[in-house]
Amino acid sequence: MPDALPYSHLAAGYDAVMAHVDYPGWARYVARLLGSHATDARDVVEIGCGTGSLTLALDALLTARLRGYDGAPAMVAEAQRKAARLGADVAFGVLGFHQPIPAPAADAVVLVYDGLNYLLEPREVAQLLANVRQSLTPGGVFVVDQSTPANSLNHAGEFDDEGETDAFSYVRAGHYDPATRLHTTTFELRAADGSVHREAHYQRAYTRDELAALIGSAGLEVLAAYDGFSTDPAGAESERIHWVLRNPA
Repeated sequence: MPDALPYSHLAAGYDAVMAHVDYPGWARYVARLLGSHATDARDVVEIGCGTGSLTLALDALLTARLRGYDGAPAMVAEAQRKAARLGADVAFGVLGFHQPIPAPAADAVVLVYDGLNYLLEPREVAQLLANVRQSLTPGGVFVVDQSTPANSLNHAGEFDDEGETDAFSYVRAGHYDPATRLHTTTFELRAADGSVHREAHYQRAYTRDELAALIGSAGLEVLAAYDGFSTDPAGAESERIHWVLRNPA
């Protein structure tokens, strides 16, 4: 059974475990979306920022002020260390998805790489959308992605692996239940001192229509729903959807 909160021990080697993720490429894509839909953004917030890889990559691309928040203190500590090492003027803080985003109001909020999927109930997604809308300036935009059921079905088992980082060795295993649309990823982490910790991470795969309904109820305006990392419209078979939403007032 898991004996640790998600990311409490994984944080120390998270960047090595996730080395396959093209954060610079993702940042370029998000920057293009902001350039198209939030041209005058001066204050940009990333929630669910993890160890700050995307936030710091965006900071190198944008003239806006960047802030990053994550619910896992250990991940935020890693982000702060990286920012200090790079000399980046980016503020990081601890903030859960259920909490309001601190002032000042943001011109743009970003939540990508399955962050929304960690909210397992529609009411939690609704609360997140409400919090984001309240944090945005009038006309401010929210760039948020979702991993769909098609993604989990098409790539089942692809991230079962094991490896070593400077902090620990690890075994990662994933399971997707199509009936509940719950995706479980478990990590067994073995530190240099021989201690073993187990973490379980849970995500729910929402459909495009489910998220569209929640967005509408939150009063956010849909500017675009893109397929993957393109500017093509998302469809029923999209594995990842990037939404661009606007606070109309």
